Amino acid sequence: MKCIAYVSRAPISRASIREHSVRMPTGLSEIISASREHNPKSQITGIVSYREGQYFQVLEGPNFEVDKLMAKIAADPRHEDIWAFLDVDIIERSFPNWGVSVFNFVDQGVFFSTFVENHRIIFNNFDDYQKKRIKPFIDIDKIDTVPDEYYQGKNLRLLSWPDLNNESNPQMIMNLCIKLTKKPYPFNFLADSGEFGTPQQVTQIVREFERSGILSVTEAEPLVEKAVVSEKKPNKFYGAIKKFLGMR
Repeated sequence: MKCIAYVSRAPISRASIREHSVRMPTGLSEIISASREHNPKSQITGIVSYREGQYFQVLEGPNFEVDKLMAKIAADPRHEDIWAFLDVDIIERSFPNWGVSVFNFVDQGVFFSTFVENHRIIFNNFDDYQKKRIKPFIDIDKIDTVPDEYYQGKNLRLLSWPDLNNESNPQMIMNLCIKLTKKPYPFNFLADSGEFGTPQQVTQIVREFERSGILSVTEAEPLVEKAVVSEKKPNKFYGAIKKFLGMR
């Protein structure tokens, strides 16, 4: 299964050229009706939206069906300047059903939030032009902000090390990397130790690790106390008595 997401510009009609090139959607109703009819049959889910002269669409489903539909869209004259910013394999869908959000900002509900979170690393690598292009639908600068309390109660582990040549305090970052490399390490311990600065400073460092795609963040497992079973050593005197009395 795979996910393709793209933005495209609506062709400019002659009327819109006379009106200072305000982009009016050409054949939008046909695009919406065709999506509603054919996508469920192909087991494709996702969302389509139109805003400020651009289409935004997410397609999720079987590889062959998604690729076939994307090829059809690329050849459709109702789309110009197509930018497929996402083309990845997925294990599960962000959108379990097909949705339409026309002439409005893309739904900021749980499904869209899941989509953004699942592909955060890709969004974080957008340059200024790409951020501006997609801003009518996704404000990268806003979704890129992780609240300070996000890491509370989480375990952290580095997947790879950052480039220490670009760090202002490479020795401290190296010490932190050592802690986060061997096994998942509780964020709370890092924040409370004071070894790497204030909790806010630790959060900022960890946030940069996650933005770079080198950090794994998982829920901390509850501590399970192991019952200690004390083994009593056999008493030689009582053992001899039992043997004498025929008890063993």
